[in-house]
Amino acid sequence: MVFEPSGIGPAFGVVFTALLASAAGWDVRQRRIPNALVLTTFLLGAGVAVGTSGVSSAAWRVLGGAGTALLVWMPFWWLGVMGAGDVKFFAAGAVWLGPRAALGAALVTAILGGVLAVAWVVAGARGREGARASVADARAGEALDEDRPDKSISARRRLSLPYGVAMAAGLAITAWVPRMIH
Repeated sequence: MVFEPSGIGPAFGVVFTALLASAAGWDVRQRRIPNALVLTTFLLGAGVAVGTSGVSSAAWRVLGGAGTALLVWMPFWWLGVMGAGDVKFFAAGAVWLGPRAALGAALVTAILGGVLAVAWVVAGARGREGARASVADARAGEALDEDRPDKSISARRRLSLPYGVAMAAGLAITAWVPRMIH
């Protein structure tokens, strides 16, 4: 596992996995990942890096992991196909892994994201009438109606893919089974 082989390593892995699961849950329910959760993930990851590998090695792991994540995912945000919360979340998670594992996690995430997208399309085909109504609502501007946040969340759920789920899974798989990607 990516986590240090000391007795406390698996405990860090459990904390990391709980943070990832929490972010995935938020993304499924709200189609957003709270900045507080992203910041917590980043700060705990940086703390674990310093505690397990010293300041200079930790700096490389933190900056390299987050930087790699930003290089991979920012273009998708710029193109408007991914939310900034997803990009920030992956960068915060990559702090726990370092640059090499972050790159592997991005690959695993892309594969899982493709599987999730296919499942999303298949599930949407079953509820096509609901999807058509959602698109019509979005086009009419109702999906972004600030006076009706319940409708905004509902329409956003139907229209957007919770990519944070694929990201959380990619980060977790890479952390727990690193030999799979090396």
